[in-house]
Amino acid sequence: MLPFEAHSDVRLFFSRFMSSIRVFNPFSSSFEFGPKLFATLTLASLLFRAWFAWALPITGDEAYFYFWGVNPDWGFYDHPPMVGWWLAALSKLSHHPFVLRLPSLLLPLALAGVAFALLRTYRTSLAWAAASLVLLLPLNAWNVAITTDIPLIFFAALTLWFYVRARRSERALDYIFCGLALGAALMSKYFAGLLALSLAAHCLFAARAEPSYRRPWLGLALIVVFSLPAAVIQLSWNSQNCWPNLMFNLVNRHGNSGWSWRTPLLYLATLAYVMTPPVLIWLVKRDHASRGQPATTSAMLFERSIFAWVSLAGFLVFLLLSTVKTIGLHWVAIFVLPGALWFVSRANEHQLRLSLRFAAGFAFLHYLLIAAVMLAPVETFSRWRGYAGLVMTLTPDDLTRAIEPYRQDGTGQRLSEHQLQLASDGYSAAVTMGFNLRQYMRVFGPGSSHARHDDILSDLSKLKGKDFLIIRREARGNLDDARYFERIQTHEINVRGATFYLTQGHSFQYEAYRDQVLEQVRQRYYQVPSWLPRGPCYFCDRYFADKACHR
Repeated sequence: MLPFEAHSDVRLFFSRFMSSIRVFNPFSSSFEFGPKLFATLTLASLLFRAWFAWALPITGDEAYFYFWGVNPDWGFYDHPPMVGWWLAALSKLSHHPFVLRLPSLLLPLALAGVAFALLRTYRTSLAWAAASLVLLLPLNAWNVAITTDIPLIFFAALTLWFYVRARRSERALDYIFCGLALGAALMSKYFAGLLALSLAAHCLFAARAEPSYRRPWLGLALIVVFSLPAAVIQLSWNSQNCWPNLMFNLVNRHGNSGWSWRTPLLYLATLAYVMTPPVLIWLVKRDHASRGQPATTSAMLFERSIFAWVSLAGFLVFLLLSTVKTIGLHWVAIFVLPGALWFVSRANEHQLRLSLRFAAGFAFLHYLLIAAVMLAPVETFSRWRGYAGLVMTLTPDDLTRAIEPYRQDGTGQRLSEHQLQLASDGYSAAVTMGFNLRQYMRVFGPGSSHARHDDILSDLSKLKGKDFLIIRREARGNLDDARYFERIQTHEINVRGATFYLTQGHSFQYEAYRDQVLEQVRQRYYQVPSWLPRGPCYFCDRYFADKACHR
């Protein structure tokens, strides 16, 4: 699956990691929280994640956001535009996944730096402990994917940093920076709204316990004013584009929601995973009066309350949501840093040592598992139901070569994008193959509620009479391609034991596709609630000028 040279890199990494792991001898209490320990952990983590970022081909969500970067805008269908802007800049340097993933690769170091900066005022060793723990928590230890969560987590961390600085200094400039960072987080993903609410609650209520509590409204007002432009930009763009962010996040994606006793249990397991069990257990325990606990000042108690309010606000809101909705790992990501700081600021030395050792061992298990999967032949997973998707992602060159003959004319010349439209039946397959084929692939068929930005980019009315090559991981199902072309040819290709289904469609029949497929899409995904103001809508204005996209 990987070139031979990659194996030597992996062996080098593991030899260095095993040397560094001696620091965590469970029978020794001689190691200290300090720069040497942090540097060792950083080297081990960075070496592995750099290899992983280089070796892992582009994944579906990453390819989707890459095409945001190719077509930068003030907003995108699912989420605000920040990751698209980042990828627009990075893609100018290179289209290699490693370059596109540089923000993900460096994010844990940035978070560790914020953790160190926030706690070094009280005790340097405590700050190094926090930085080391943050570096090793699961989402930071192994993730390299470039998604909307990366800028969100980064700017949320900056927001927390500037808020603590502002509460320490009561300087207007720190509140302004806090507002700007919060605005950038809001331009990354709407989960930043929970962070905004938790800061507002702390500023108005918990801050009353602070002796220097003087101007809570002024600080909060500055945060609101300087984060407000981000909200205005998003409201403006959405109002001119069918309100897609609100439709996706509040309406279209919740069709399977409903009360369940299983999803709260799954959420608690998720929380235990992202925070690690020792940290979560000691957070919920009330008695921390054991050996090695440092003296606590009133200022530290107050700042501990900030970490507690911010993390608990997010965790408890998601606990409530989990009764009707499955909570993803990435949903809670912005609250991991304040949760870790809350733990470190109240833990004793014994708890810190055990938590750090557990996190290090847990990270190492991740590295072993990831390396085993990456180095194993892809055929190892041939019995898995999603094997075709795995082949498409992990062996893109093989799939590209298999498809190449179908992209050529009778003389063996490759057809241009103008001559042949590439498509698939879902966004993940379309963008992943499109990235690897270096040609944009459209979604053919109704698709799902996710990642419908193709509706914005593709004007199918202009493709009447065009030829299509539709590539699927499964058979056509209920979509009869023959209805939408003058004639079709179907093929099956086998790549590494996975079957892909190809349809060559000649002369696209736009009117039939609009009346059957696009009308279904309009009724399913573009029924904008009546309480949202009417405005331009790319979908209805383009395809159904005589029909409204409001209920």
